[in-house]
Amino acid sequence: MRTYFTSANAWQFSGQSCLLCCLMLAGAPAVAAEFQVGINAEVSYRESPAEVRQRFQPVLDELGKLSGHKFEFHPLYSDKVKEAIASQKFDFLLIHTHEALKAEKIFQYQIVGFTDDKKDNTVYFFVDVDNPAQTLKDVAGKKMGTPDAGNWASTTAMAALKEAGITPGKTFARTRYADAVPFLVDLHSAEVGISRNKSVVDKFVAEKKIKVVHQTPALPMNAVIATPKIPASVVKRVREAFDELRNSNSFHELAFKGLRYSPEESQTLHTFYQ
Repeated sequence: MRTYFTSANAWQFSGQSCLLCCLMLAGAPAVAAEFQVGINAEVSYRESPAEVRQRFQPVLDELGKLSGHKFEFHPLYSDKVKEAIASQKFDFLLIHTHEALKAEKIFQYQIVGFTDDKKDNTVYFFVDVDNPAQTLKDVAGKKMGTPDAGNWASTTAMAALKEAGITPGKTFARTRYADAVPFLVDLHSAEVGISRNKSVVDKFVAEKKIKVVHQTPALPMNAVIATPKIPASVVKRVREAFDELRNSNSFHELAFKGLRYSPEESQTLHTFYQ
């Protein structure tokens, strides 16, 4: 007896085939993706790319095992950060918090998390020990010694002044060497200085060369962000993997011990740095 392949059983066959394919796909393991990660945090010209990679690779390896994806390291020097953000050439970036928040606002990057730093990142405002200034408001309009304009401490200091309703002075004494700022105040090249280096500030205070008039609350220095093209499910999994890695030995050589994220902290930081 012949069996004729009618349109009716063609539809039935097609449906069965689709069901079979779906079942096969459902049972198949998810295909791992390879993501390019641009890292600016803790990257400087004092180290070779190989040396920086050696410090970060354990975290990226552990992150890959937990998330099921591969993360390829790329050192990102400070003068290339803005270009990297705009071009979206990297899938993930580890950059200063204020740059990450700006990237989220302008380019719709996704915040994965903020660094849980091993030490408090506080910005200190200080003046010459004989200066009568006692509070942040006393330094309004004064010539300020700062690291370079894009530096995290400089940006945080400007945000702190704005939050306090204080207009900064229009003249600055800038240096690319952040640890040199106390010298600018000590040599009277600037009336007020800012620094996040507690040990340097403490040394000058102990020598009675400067006095601190204000310090900001501790803030996360860096953040991990993902380009808009990365699926939200992947961002969520990477965030979870970082949480599982918290205090892992893989962070031993780094200045942070993991990532943290909450919508409330993200909004607070947005408001502060706006």
